[in-house]
Amino acid sequence: MGLLKSLFKSRTAPEEKLSDEDRRRMGERAHRQGETKEKPAGEMSEEEKLSYWGRLCEMNDLEERLRRLEELAESGFDAAWLSMIEAYFAQSAARGMEPPFERLEYCARKAADAGLAEGHTHLGMLCGSPLYGELDPEGAAREYLLAMEGGSESAARLLLDYWNREFHVESYTPEENRELTAAFHESIREAIRPEIERLSGGSGREALTAFGLLYFYGIYFEQSLDRAKEYFVKLNGMGSPLARRMLENPVFEEDDSDEDDDE
Repeated sequence: MGLLKSLFKSRTAPEEKLSDEDRRRMGERAHRQGETKEKPAGEMSEEEKLSYWGRLCEMNDLEERLRRLEELAESGFDAAWLSMIEAYFAQSAARGMEPPFERLEYCARKAADAGLAEGHTHLGMLCGSPLYGELDPEGAAREYLLAMEGGSESAARLLLDYWNREFHVESYTPEENRELTAAFHESIREAIRPEIERLSGGSGREALTAFGLLYFYGIYFEQSLDRAKEYFVKLNGMGSPLARRMLENPVFEEDDSDEDDDE
């Protein structure tokens, strides 16, 4: 309190009367005052937002990082919603607590609504998490497929896990486990069927991406590298980085070699 009184009485306090703690507090306040001069996110250009976002992702103060990322996200820089999810996980790990699932869902939904595929991937993981409310594998499968349409290969691998899952409950007989597995697979099939039917026959980027990944991984359809390649070739013609990367997969080179041998 003595320091505060002296600051009100005069513009400066004698340097020799300041303790190390006083200097630290003054330094922090000066730093905060300097930060307030930074242009608000809403007034930044897209290039400035990109640079600002990169700096925020390296910020050690997670609470401050989250506050600033949300401001950036609300200004229209949608990738910041995904960075907020990462920050929430880092914060919960540092505190030894469960992550705030409602906030994670909020950020993931914002990212998904903005057209970011990984927003749907995160929503799928939340639906499939036993820690987050009631398990909803069907909802997770739908979110994964939506993410696949946006080019998320990680979502394809997550959906593949559902597609190939087998149950081995110790208290069940082998026949009961087979029935449980079959029922689970059918529920996943029915969950994604409407979206696949909607995409069927489409020639747009989303349809080509989804069917390319579905045939490549053998989800819903029997695996067919030939069919997958057809979709990826068309998609590559649209300038898709995913298609270019997938076509560089050695399995397609091996497939071409087999065709040459047959000839």
